Amino acid sequence: MKRFLWLGFVLFLYVICTGCGDTFRPIIIPNPPTFPNPKAAHTVLAINDNGTVVRGSAMVIDVSGDTDMSVANVGLAPVHAVQQTASQVLVVNHSVTGAVADSITKLSFNSVIISGTTTISLPANSAPNFVATTESSQAYVLLPSYVPDPINYPTVVVPSFGVVNTLSNNLVAIVPLSGNPGANPVAMAETPNTQKLYVANQGDSTISGFNTVGQSQRNGSPVHTSSPPIWLVARNDSQRVYVLEQTSGVLASIDTTATAGPDPLTEYPTINVPGATMMVYDSNLNRLYIPGGKQLLIVDVSQSTPQPLPAIPIPQVPDLPSAVDAFAVAVAALPDGSRAYVTSVPSSAQSSQVSISAVQGDGTTATYTYTWTGGHDLTPGIAVAVSGIASPNDGFNGTYAITAVSGTSCDQPTQVCTFQAANSTVLKTQTPVIGLASSTIDNLFPQVSVVNVSSNSITKTIGIPGFPDATVVGSPYYAAVCVPPTTFRSTFRYMMAAGGDSTRAYLSSCDGGNVNIIDTSTDSYILNLPAPVGTRPPIQPNPQNLPQNPVFLIAGP
Repeated sequence: MKRFLWLGFVLFLYVICTGCGDTFRPIIIPNPPTFPNPKAAHTVLAINDNGTVVRGSAMVIDVSGDTDMSVANVGLAPVHAVQQTASQVLVVNHSVTGAVADSITKLSFNSVIISGTTTISLPANSAPNFVATTESSQAYVLLPSYVPDPINYPTVVVPSFGVVNTLSNNLVAIVPLSGNPGANPVAMAETPNTQKLYVANQGDSTISGFNTVGQSQRNGSPVHTSSPPIWLVARNDSQRVYVLEQTSGVLASIDTTATAGPDPLTEYPTINVPGATMMVYDSNLNRLYIPGGKQLLIVDVSQSTPQPLPAIPIPQVPDLPSAVDAFAVAVAALPDGSRAYVTSVPSSAQSSQVSISAVQGDGTTATYTYTWTGGHDLTPGIAVAVSGIASPNDGFNGTYAITAVSGTSCDQPTQVCTFQAANSTVLKTQTPVIGLASSTIDNLFPQVSVVNVSSNSITKTIGIPGFPDATVVGSPYYAAVCVPPTTFRSTFRYMMAAGGDSTRAYLSSCDGGNVNIIDTSTDSYILNLPAPVGTRPPIQPNPQNLPQNPVFLIAGP
């Protein structure tokens, strides 16, 4: 028996030893989630602009309670933000010349409450526009207008990025991007393994690559693209960085597998979304969501070569006498991997027409009884001009923002409904009148479409309450920060984010001054939360200043 046991033991050792020289070849590339994991987020954070001379704000929305939980001041003209750790967010502030110094605001969180803010100073007038990091103690900020020697050479601009230590809260290095003063860097991406950093230079159609240790340049010189690059995202395995090009919406990829470089760039002309200005990476499904024009394109990037899925057409915005085309502007994917939500807006601002039959006022609110006659239906938030209500009810004529609408099927000509607006005129009894109301101030009516990511199809489209177009010069609602840029900049008129538990999707609107909330269990609109009150003057008879303008939205800690 002992002989057999010894023979078995020898055979066992032989099997082990004969396998020692084999090379293990995994058939699946590990794809760890990036940190912080979006599934851990309990809040959504809106970054709000407050004009050219007053600091903006950060507003924290609690996913579980649909409430504004915390507000804190950031710097002047905030434009971009990134979550660095589970309890820390960095906001980059692009101030105006001669006012408040450019800076980063570090927001520290205690659960869902902002517990403190720290200002990290940046070079004056360097026009910071983007901040990125996958590290816990170091971040990178773009400085497109950096002037190394403002005393002796005040006109010599060297586009650069800054290296920020977020433990000591100071700028520790400034790294030039290109010899071209018009490089105009607009976006960055750091690989999740924290080893490489890439910058999109819109001005000279190049991508700059750097090693994060020592900030040495990769590739020897920037890599050229066919069209100006405007957005970058890194894949979870740190082996690819994806590039969105502006003119044609073409997708490209950078192979980042080489330790020392080079990093070859491959463009995919057949994968394009004209009109796209950004893209979202779904780390759960390894997909890119690219909204632009009248479509949402989903691209599978789990393999070396991206594979586009069938483009999803955006439905028209329903309107009478006819529907109008809508254009995709923002998208968010649920962390549970089940759905994506894409926002689209009409090709032009819409008007409304109603016939007013009665009015009353209690000294605070005016209530108008109306029947709808054409255009888009009335919704809270939009502006209407009331006319034709003669004496003794003259106090009810004028331009007002609708605060509430009551009734059902109010977009039908035979349905009698009411809308309300702030008004100090007193008229206790509802008095029959003959009047008209029309939204002579152009209004915008977004919609959010629900995308089943298994079938790659839209299952439902949700109407969002409208609001005045804030880009019309001379309008009392005008906000320069909301004006669509002629060239790309890090200010977003519309943005979407998803709650960490996948129960909510959010849409921020610069024009509307609010964040809209969608319940994903029923795929229905719940409410919107206004941004903090800002410095824009009130529109009489409402005594309160208009809200600030959301310019960035992310899932928060």
